[in-house]
Amino acid sequence: MSRFIKRHIKKIIFSIFLAIVLCFLGSIVYSFHNYFSLHKKTTFTAQETKILWSRLGMDYVDLDISEAYFNSSLYVISEGFDSIDAEIEYLKQFKGNENVHKDVTFDINTATSHTDKTVYEIYDIKCADKGYFTDCYTYEENGKYYLEFYVRETGGHDLNEMFGFNK
Repeated sequence: MSRFIKRHIKKIIFSIFLAIVLCFLGSIVYSFHNYFSLHKKTTFTAQETKILWSRLGMDYVDLDISEAYFNSSLYVISEGFDSIDAEIEYLKQFKGNENVHKDVTFDINTATSHTDKTVYEIYDIKCADKGYFTDCYTYEENGKYYLEFYVRETGGHDLNEMFGFNK
């Protein structure tokens, strides 16, 4: 038996080394996948809803969230409204949002890729810690209008747990 081990020691060491390298490369690929792919969530507790609106800097909003997407960025989609005017009127009721308005946008890549819909950009929405939003869109889907907010680089332990990164 020892003669067999002596004859094949290089092959055994190489196999162990190869297994370690493959495990290491697999963990890197898994990390990149989690960082770059969007993770979707469609049900939220009251605490999770509060965390998401807080991350957007809109603690003052009392809207349900229909969907949220997260990787290194955060995309939050509000509950549905009956019209764009209803969305705008809702937002205008809060201090700092008196000038909220919409404009048609072209070639916008939103989190949910609305290439087949008319997408409107919503301007002058007050953001508690960042001034005003620069990335807020609305679109119609199944007779309802949804606000889609986008914030870059908004990581954090609470969001990682919410979207299943720390399980």
